[in-house]
Amino acid sequence: MNFNGLVLRYEILDTLEFTSDRKCMSVVVRDCQNGRIMLLSKGADEAIFPCISSEQQVRPVVEAVEHFAQLGLRTLCLAWRDLKEDEYRDWSIMYKEASSSLIDREWKVAEVCQQLEHNLELLGATAIEDRLQDGVPETIETLRKAGINFWMLTGDKQNTAIQIALLCNFISPEPEGQLLLIQGKNLDEVSRSLERVLLTMRISSTEHKDVAFIVDGWTLEIILKHHYEAFTDLAMLSRTAICCRVTPSQKAQLVELLKACDYRTLAIGDGGNDVRMIQEAHIGVGISGREGLQAARAADFSIGKFRFLKRLILVHGRYSYNRTAFLSQYSFYKSLLICFIQIFFSFVSGVSGTSLFNSFSLMAYNVFYTSVPVLMSVLDKDLSERTVMQHPQILFYCQAGRLLNPSTFAGWFGRSLFHAAVVFLVTIHAYSNEKSEMEELSMVALSGCIWLQAFVITLETNSFTILQHAAIWGNLIAFYVINFIVSTIPWAGMYTIMFRVCKQPAYWLTMLAIIILGMGPITALKYFRYTYRSSAINILQQLERSQPNTHSNPNLEAPIKNMEREVSPLSVTHPKSSKASVYEPLLCESPSTKRAAGVAAFDFLQASPSRLSIIYSRSKNN
Repeated sequence: MNFNGLVLRYEILDTLEFTSDRKCMSVVVRDCQNGRIMLLSKGADEAIFPCISSEQQVRPVVEAVEHFAQLGLRTLCLAWRDLKEDEYRDWSIMYKEASSSLIDREWKVAEVCQQLEHNLELLGATAIEDRLQDGVPETIETLRKAGINFWMLTGDKQNTAIQIALLCNFISPEPEGQLLLIQGKNLDEVSRSLERVLLTMRISSTEHKDVAFIVDGWTLEIILKHHYEAFTDLAMLSRTAICCRVTPSQKAQLVELLKACDYRTLAIGDGGNDVRMIQEAHIGVGISGREGLQAARAADFSIGKFRFLKRLILVHGRYSYNRTAFLSQYSFYKSLLICFIQIFFSFVSGVSGTSLFNSFSLMAYNVFYTSVPVLMSVLDKDLSERTVMQHPQILFYCQAGRLLNPSTFAGWFGRSLFHAAVVFLVTIHAYSNEKSEMEELSMVALSGCIWLQAFVITLETNSFTILQHAAIWGNLIAFYVINFIVSTIPWAGMYTIMFRVCKQPAYWLTMLAIIILGMGPITALKYFRYTYRSSAINILQQLERSQPNTHSNPNLEAPIKNMEREVSPLSVTHPKSSKASVYEPLLCESPSTKRAAGVAAFDFLQASPSRLSIIYSRSKNN
């Protein structure tokens, strides 16, 4: 080590590694010049101050640490002491035995370290500015508008955590917001503080005020052990929570608490202390940066900046939900369509078990004829990315399960039954007086299904690209090409069938009748809903199409505000709780909103009617 031009040499004898329980680390070094052995320690103030010698005055350093914390700086305390040769030799033997133990190794190592870290001399404290990344306040504010709740889990001091929360719009200052403190030195004090905060939170739940609570790791340990149910009720009521001085295991316990209530959680962090929390949550997001890649490697998604979370949820998350909802229900629809036709044919054939379609047609139906167009739904966008980012409130439709719920499944079930009836009845009546083989009747019915599904996908697609057009209409052409090729094979069971069917005018008239009768009512119903019962998404779609080249889109705000007043409150119930329902507006947060005490909901890209709770862990880079 170079100090003022002098080269000082030290030999590192032992390293007492940092752990979340000890909250400090130490090294034992020997001065190579005089053989002096020293213990150098650094760590959190709550870990270093109790180890300081009683003869030393630490009040000035304590006041400095508190002052630095109020400024939002991250503090670290430094201490040291001399070790005698005999003392170090005896301790080293115990440390090696504890380090090689196969049972309770961490606990034994911590106990041995504690025997050495005492009677320290306080050197001072350091404070560094932990600057927020760009876009953190804006991201949190936008996601709040989308109905997302935030929890901040950090190892910082209480004052530091509060200042950072204020800087990033995590909590609102007075009088718009109110921060409730849960604290206590023993079980009775913690119980009274928790009861007081819970009562205040229940009273404030009917007011239009941003109320949050803050709790430290020591108090949280008592609460999770003795007041688990009460803390669960508090978690349901609060939209914002700050947990400071928490360990990685406590972070994971809090995520597990919310998951036990059937909530959807997303955990985001950038350090190794966040790995357990990220792995415990339903969805883990790791930020890759100066803290390393431990969190990013353990997460489901990895992003470079916290502000990218807004795009991940609002754009990619919402598109993923919409596409998954359509893909699952459409697959359900097309499979039922062919099954219902088989059921109808069984009544005509006297329930003989005869299949209307041959084995090749049944195999190719799901593998070739209907798979390609629906896979192109991954490119569909109901709204542009810019519109989604400007109006995050539309995420409420995903949280409410408007596109994927029993009602929508029933609608697709009814559509498959209706289309099967149309295809079968029109085909039977069109060929009732024709002298046709059953293979010809089968091909006509199968062609009707393929034509209907091409128009169904076209009707349900919001944005078209060249690939989607090629998939829909190219698949229809491929259907005829494949069947013409198969019809040329004598042993395929469809020899010359397609050639004979396509020469008949009745075949094309039947296809036209199936399309008109099958798609007419569906199109009329969709037009009625789109025109007379428009949702906020429909209004935004209309304005996008009427103003395709407008980048600022100033006229989008007025329809959203009108929609906020017109839309009915959304009933969101808690799946495991017997308490009353929570009523949330679809696109507004009016003070008159009814909200039951003790219930809150969290949701993320799921069909269940709940809200999303994001566990936001702040570390050095964020």
